[in-house]
Amino acid sequence: MDTETLNKILKAGKVAAQVREEGLKKLSLPGTSYLEVMDYCEKRVLQLGAELAWAQFATNDVAAHDCCAEDDRRITKEGDLIKVDIGTHLDGYIADNARTIICSSNSSNSTAYSQEKDLIKAAENALKAAIKLVKPGTQLWQLGEAQYSEAEAMGFTTVTNLCGHTLNRYVVHGGVSIPTFNNKDKRELQEDWQIAIEPFITAGHGLVKEKGQSTVFMVGKEQGVRSPYARKILDQVKLRKGLPFTHRDLTRNLGKGAAAFGLKELLQSKIVRSYPPLAEVTGAKVAQAEHSMVVKDKPIIYTKIDG
Repeated sequence: MDTETLNKILKAGKVAAQVREEGLKKLSLPGTSYLEVMDYCEKRVLQLGAELAWAQFATNDVAAHDCCAEDDRRITKEGDLIKVDIGTHLDGYIADNARTIICSSNSSNSTAYSQEKDLIKAAENALKAAIKLVKPGTQLWQLGEAQYSEAEAMGFTTVTNLCGHTLNRYVVHGGVSIPTFNNKDKRELQEDWQIAIEPFITAGHGLVKEKGQSTVFMVGKEQGVRSPYARKILDQVKLRKGLPFTHRDLTRNLGKGAAAFGLKELLQSKIVRSYPPLAEVTGAKVAQAEHSMVVKDKPIIYTKIDG
Protein backbone atom coordinates (compact mmCIF):
# COMPACT_ATOMS: atom_id res chain seq x y z
CA MET A 1 0.00 0.00 0.00
CA ASP A 2 1.52 3.32 -1.07
CA THR A 3 1.67 6.39 1.16
CA GLU A 4 -0.91 8.36 -0.84
CA THR A 5 -3.49 5.59 -0.51
CA LEU A 6 -2.81 5.15 3.19
CA ASN A 7 -3.20 8.88 3.79
CA LYS A 8 -6.60 8.83 2.09
CA ILE A 9 -7.67 5.91 4.25
CA LEU A 10 -6.48 7.63 7.41
CA LYS A 11 -8.29 10.89 6.55
CA ALA A 12 -11.52 9.06 5.72
CA GLY A 13 -11.27 7.18 9.01
CA LYS A 14 -10.71 10.30 11.07
CA VAL A 15 -13.80 11.95 9.59
CA ALA A 16 -15.94 8.82 9.96
CA ALA A 17 -15.02 8.51 13.63
CA GLN A 18 -15.68 12.18 14.40
CA VAL A 19 -19.07 12.20 12.67
CA ARG A 20 -20.03 8.93 14.38
CA GLU A 21 -19.40 10.49 17.77
CA GLU A 22 -21.16 13.76 16.92
CA GLY A 23 -24.21 11.85 15.67
CA LEU A 24 -24.34 9.65 18.76
CA LYS A 25 -24.11 12.66 21.06
CA LYS A 26 -27.05 14.32 19.35
CA LEU A 27 -29.16 11.14 19.52
CA SER A 28 -28.38 10.45 23.17
CA LEU A 29 -31.24 12.63 24.46
CA PRO A 30 -34.93 11.70 24.13
CA GLY A 31 -37.03 13.69 21.69
CA THR A 32 -34.35 14.11 19.03
CA SER A 33 -35.26 13.81 15.35
CA TYR A 34 -33.45 10.98 13.59
CA LEU A 35 -33.91 12.74 10.26
CA GLU A 36 -32.32 15.96 11.47
CA VAL A 37 -29.33 14.10 12.91
CA MET A 38 -28.78 11.96 9.83
CA ASP A 39 -28.96 15.07 7.62
CA TYR A 40 -26.44 16.70 9.93
CA CYS A 41 -24.09 13.71 9.71
CA GLU A 42 -24.20 13.65 5.91
CA LYS A 43 -23.39 17.36 5.66
CA ARG A 44 -20.74 17.11 8.38
CA VAL A 45 -18.79 14.47 6.45
CA LEU A 46 -18.45 16.89 3.56
CA GLN A 47 -17.58 19.83 5.83
CA LEU A 48 -14.71 17.82 7.32
CA GLY A 49 -13.24 17.09 3.89
CA ALA A 50 -14.32 13.53 3.13
CA GLU A 51 -16.93 12.04 0.80
CA LEU A 52 -20.10 10.40 2.10
CA ALA A 53 -20.45 6.66 1.70
CA TRP A 54 -23.47 6.37 4.04
CA ALA A 55 -24.97 7.61 7.30
CA GLN A 56 -27.31 5.11 8.92
CA PHE A 57 -28.73 4.29 12.32
CA ALA A 58 -30.54 1.38 13.92
CA THR A 59 -32.65 1.27 17.07
CA ASN A 60 -33.32 -1.51 19.60
CA ASP A 61 -34.02 -4.81 17.76
CA VAL A 62 -33.01 -3.36 14.38
CA ALA A 63 -29.35 -4.15 13.77
CA ALA A 64 -28.63 -2.34 10.51
CA HIS A 65 -29.78 -0.61 7.33
CA ASP A 66 -32.20 1.94 8.75
CA CYS A 67 -32.15 5.27 6.98
CA CYS A 68 -34.63 8.13 7.14
CA ALA A 69 -37.05 8.93 4.36
CA GLU A 70 -37.65 12.59 3.51
CA ASP A 71 -40.77 12.79 5.70
CA ASP A 72 -39.50 10.60 8.58
CA ARG A 73 -40.92 11.85 11.89
CA ARG A 74 -39.33 9.36 14.26
CA ILE A 75 -37.68 10.70 17.39
CA THR A 76 -35.47 9.12 20.02
CA LYS A 77 -37.11 7.70 23.14
CA GLU A 78 -35.92 7.07 26.68
CA GLY A 79 -34.16 3.71 26.88
CA ASP A 80 -33.61 3.27 23.13
CA LEU A 81 -30.50 1.33 22.20
CA ILE A 82 -29.16 3.34 19.26
CA LYS A 83 -26.49 2.34 16.75
CA VAL A 84 -24.92 4.92 14.44
CA ASP A 85 -23.02 3.57 11.42
CA ILE A 86 -21.02 6.08 9.39
CA GLY A 87 -19.19 5.32 6.17
CA THR A 88 -16.90 7.81 4.46
CA HIS A 89 -14.38 7.65 1.64
CA LEU A 90 -11.69 9.55 -0.16
CA ASP A 91 -11.24 8.61 -3.81
CA GLY A 92 -13.18 5.41 -3.06
CA TYR A 93 -11.07 4.26 -0.11
CA ILE A 94 -13.67 3.51 2.54
CA ALA A 95 -13.82 3.94 6.31
CA ASP A 96 -16.67 2.05 8.02
CA ASN A 97 -17.43 2.37 11.73
CA ALA A 98 -20.25 2.13 14.26
CA ARG A 99 -20.96 2.39 17.96
CA THR A 100 -23.95 1.94 20.27
CA ILE A 101 -25.37 4.16 23.02
CA ILE A 102 -28.39 4.25 25.32
CA CYS A 103 -30.74 7.19 24.86
CA SER A 104 -31.33 8.57 28.34
CA SER A 105 -32.13 11.88 29.99
CA ASN A 106 -30.34 10.68 33.14
CA SER A 107 -27.03 9.13 32.13
CA SER A 108 -25.74 9.34 35.70
CA ASN A 109 -28.21 6.69 36.91
CA SER A 110 -25.87 3.73 37.22
CA THR A 111 -28.62 1.19 37.93
CA ALA A 112 -30.77 1.92 34.88
CA TYR A 113 -30.67 -0.12 31.67
CA SER A 114 -28.31 -2.77 33.00
CA GLN A 115 -28.89 -5.22 30.16
CA GLU A 116 -28.41 -2.53 27.52
CA LYS A 117 -25.14 -1.50 29.14
CA ASP A 118 -24.00 -5.11 29.22
CA LEU A 119 -24.88 -5.53 25.54
CA ILE A 120 -22.77 -2.51 24.66
CA LYS A 121 -19.88 -3.75 26.77
CA ALA A 122 -20.07 -7.21 25.20
CA ALA A 123 -20.00 -5.71 21.69
CA GLU A 124 -16.98 -3.56 22.53
CA ASN A 125 -15.21 -6.50 24.21
CA ALA A 126 -15.89 -8.69 21.18
CA LEU A 127 -14.45 -6.10 18.84
CA LYS A 128 -11.34 -5.62 20.96
CA ALA A 129 -10.78 -9.39 21.21
CA ALA A 130 -10.95 -9.81 17.45
CA ILE A 131 -8.66 -6.84 16.77
CA LYS A 132 -5.99 -8.38 19.01
CA LEU A 133 -5.77 -11.27 16.53
CA VAL A 134 -5.55 -9.16 13.37
CA LYS A 135 -2.32 -9.81 11.51
CA PRO A 136 -1.34 -11.58 8.29
CA GLY A 137 -1.93 -15.32 8.59
CA THR A 138 -4.76 -15.24 11.11
CA GLN A 139 -7.54 -17.54 9.98
CA LEU A 140 -11.00 -16.03 9.67
CA TRP A 141 -12.65 -18.50 12.04
CA GLN A 142 -10.36 -17.27 14.80
CA LEU A 143 -11.78 -13.77 14.53
CA GLY A 144 -15.30 -15.18 14.74
CA GLU A 145 -14.47 -17.39 17.71
CA ALA A 146 -12.99 -14.44 19.59
CA GLN A 147 -16.15 -12.38 19.12
CA TYR A 148 -18.52 -15.20 20.03
CA SER A 149 -16.55 -16.10 23.15
CA GLU A 150 -16.78 -12.55 24.49
CA ALA A 151 -20.53 -12.45 23.88
CA GLU A 152 -21.06 -15.84 25.49
CA ALA A 153 -19.00 -14.85 28.55
CA MET A 154 -21.58 -12.15 29.30
CA GLY A 155 -24.61 -14.33 28.62
CA PHE A 156 -25.27 -13.20 25.07
CA THR A 157 -24.68 -14.38 21.52
CA THR A 158 -23.46 -12.83 18.30
CA VAL A 159 -25.78 -12.31 15.36
CA THR A 160 -24.48 -15.07 13.13
CA ASN A 161 -26.05 -13.99 9.84
CA LEU A 162 -24.35 -10.60 9.96
CA CYS A 163 -20.62 -10.25 9.53
CA GLY A 164 -17.66 -8.00 8.98
CA HIS A 165 -16.05 -7.72 5.58
CA THR A 166 -13.15 -6.65 3.46
CA LEU A 167 -13.27 -3.15 1.98
CA ASN A 168 -12.27 -2.53 -1.62
CA ARG A 169 -12.15 0.72 -3.54
CA TYR A 170 -15.78 1.88 -3.94
CA VAL A 171 -16.93 -1.57 -2.75
CA VAL A 172 -18.46 -1.89 0.73
CA HIS A 173 -18.34 -5.67 0.96
CA GLY A 174 -15.14 -6.62 -0.78
CA GLY A 175 -15.77 -10.34 -1.21
CA VAL A 176 -14.41 -11.80 2.03
CA SER A 177 -16.67 -12.02 5.09
CA ILE A 178 -15.33 -11.67 8.63
CA PRO A 179 -17.50 -14.06 10.71
CA THR A 180 -18.90 -13.33 14.16
CA PHE A 181 -18.64 -16.98 15.23
CA ASN A 182 -16.46 -19.99 14.47
CA ASN A 183 -17.62 -20.86 10.96
CA LYS A 184 -14.55 -23.06 10.28
CA ASP A 185 -13.29 -20.70 7.56
CA LYS A 186 -9.55 -21.29 7.33
CA ARG A 187 -8.78 -18.54 4.86
CA GLU A 188 -6.07 -16.22 6.16
CA LEU A 189 -5.85 -12.47 6.53
CA GLN A 190 -3.46 -10.92 4.04
CA GLU A 191 -1.04 -8.01 4.46
CA ASP A 192 -2.62 -4.64 3.56
CA TRP A 193 -6.19 -5.92 3.40
CA GLN A 194 -8.69 -3.30 4.50
CA ILE A 195 -11.24 -4.95 6.77
CA ALA A 196 -14.17 -3.93 8.95
CA ILE A 197 -14.89 -6.04 12.02
CA GLU A 198 -18.38 -5.52 13.43
CA PRO A 199 -19.82 -7.80 16.11
CA PHE A 200 -23.57 -7.55 16.68
CA ILE A 201 -24.55 -8.79 20.14
CA THR A 202 -27.98 -9.81 21.41
CA ALA A 203 -29.83 -11.75 24.09
CA GLY A 204 -32.09 -13.17 21.38
CA HIS A 205 -31.59 -16.06 18.97
CA GLY A 206 -28.72 -14.37 17.14
CA LEU A 207 -30.42 -14.12 13.76
CA VAL A 208 -31.83 -11.15 11.86
CA LYS A 209 -34.55 -10.89 9.24
CA GLU A 210 -35.80 -8.13 6.99
CA LYS A 211 -38.25 -5.77 8.70
CA GLY A 212 -40.09 -2.86 7.10
CA GLN A 213 -39.61 -0.92 3.91
CA SER A 214 -36.22 -0.31 2.40
CA THR A 215 -34.84 3.20 2.13
CA VAL A 216 -31.31 2.08 1.17
CA PHE A 217 -30.38 0.95 -2.34
CA MET A 218 -27.39 0.06 -4.50
CA VAL A 219 -26.94 -0.34 -8.23
CA GLY A 220 -26.50 -4.05 -8.91
CA LYS A 221 -25.96 -4.13 -12.67
CA GLU A 222 -25.93 -1.78 -15.61
CA GLN A 223 -28.36 -2.09 -18.51
CA GLY A 224 -30.74 0.02 -20.52
CA VAL A 225 -33.97 1.35 -19.03
CA ARG A 226 -37.27 2.39 -20.57
CA SER A 227 -38.65 5.25 -18.55
CA PRO A 228 -37.16 8.73 -18.19
CA TYR A 229 -37.71 8.42 -14.42
CA ALA A 230 -35.42 5.40 -14.20
CA ARG A 231 -32.81 7.15 -16.37
CA LYS A 232 -32.88 10.20 -14.11
CA ILE A 233 -32.24 8.02 -11.07
CA LEU A 234 -29.32 6.26 -12.73
CA ASP A 235 -27.90 9.58 -13.89
CA GLN A 236 -28.11 10.91 -10.34
CA VAL A 237 -26.55 7.91 -8.58
CA LYS A 238 -23.79 7.15 -11.08
CA LEU A 239 -21.58 9.59 -9.19
CA ARG A 240 -21.85 7.19 -6.25
CA LYS A 241 -19.82 4.64 -8.29
CA GLY A 242 -21.66 1.71 -6.73
CA LEU A 243 -21.87 3.01 -3.16
CA PRO A 244 -25.29 3.05 -1.44
CA PHE A 245 -27.86 5.76 -2.01
CA THR A 246 -30.99 6.59 -0.05
CA HIS A 247 -34.64 7.12 -0.85
CA ARG A 248 -34.52 10.73 0.31
CA ASP A 249 -31.58 11.37 -2.04
CA LEU A 250 -34.01 10.66 -4.84
CA THR A 251 -37.17 12.32 -3.55
CA ARG A 252 -35.41 15.57 -2.69
CA ASN A 253 -33.89 15.83 -6.14
CA LEU A 254 -36.53 14.25 -8.36
CA GLY A 255 -39.77 14.45 -6.37
CA LYS A 256 -41.72 11.63 -4.77
CA GLY A 257 -43.65 10.59 -7.86
CA ALA A 258 -40.68 10.39 -10.20
CA ALA A 259 -38.63 8.57 -7.59
CA ALA A 260 -41.38 6.01 -7.02
CA PHE A 261 -41.91 5.28 -10.72
CA GLY A 262 -38.22 5.10 -11.47
CA LEU A 263 -37.35 2.90 -8.49
CA LYS A 264 -40.14 0.48 -9.31
CA GLU A 265 -38.71 -0.17 -12.77
CA LEU A 266 -35.13 -0.42 -11.51
CA LEU A 267 -36.04 -2.87 -8.75
CA GLN A 268 -38.18 -5.04 -11.03
CA SER A 269 -35.39 -5.26 -13.59
CA LYS A 270 -32.87 -5.95 -10.79
CA ILE A 271 -30.69 -3.06 -11.90
CA VAL A 272 -31.03 -1.74 -8.34
CA ARG A 273 -31.08 -3.84 -5.15
CA SER A 274 -32.89 -2.81 -1.99
CA TYR A 275 -31.56 -3.29 1.53
CA PRO A 276 -34.39 -3.30 4.09
CA PRO A 277 -33.76 -2.85 7.81
CA LEU A 278 -32.55 -6.03 9.50
CA ALA A 279 -34.10 -6.89 12.88
CA GLU A 280 -33.43 -9.64 15.43
CA VAL A 281 -35.97 -12.42 14.88
CA THR A 282 -37.23 -12.50 18.48
CA GLY A 283 -37.39 -8.73 18.87
CA ALA A 284 -34.43 -8.67 21.25
CA LYS A 285 -32.24 -5.58 21.32
CA VAL A 286 -28.95 -5.57 19.42
CA ALA A 287 -25.72 -3.70 20.15
CA GLN A 288 -22.97 -3.14 17.57
CA ALA A 289 -19.35 -2.05 17.64
CA GLU A 290 -17.23 -1.60 14.53
CA HIS A 291 -13.84 -0.40 13.39
CA SER A 292 -12.03 -0.44 10.06
CA MET A 293 -8.35 -1.35 9.87
CA VAL A 294 -5.47 -2.19 7.58
CA VAL A 295 -4.02 -5.64 8.20
CA LYS A 296 -0.43 -5.45 9.44
CA ASP A 297 1.56 -7.27 12.12
CA LYS A 298 0.26 -4.36 14.21
CA PRO A 299 -3.01 -3.38 12.50
CA ILE A 300 -3.71 0.24 11.62
CA ILE A 301 -7.12 0.90 13.19
CA TYR A 302 -8.10 4.03 11.34
CA THR A 303 -11.58 4.72 12.76
CA LYS A 304 -10.53 5.14 16.39
CA ILE A 305 -11.38 8.58 17.71
CA ASP A 306 -7.97 8.82 19.40
CA GLY A 307 -6.20 8.19 16.11
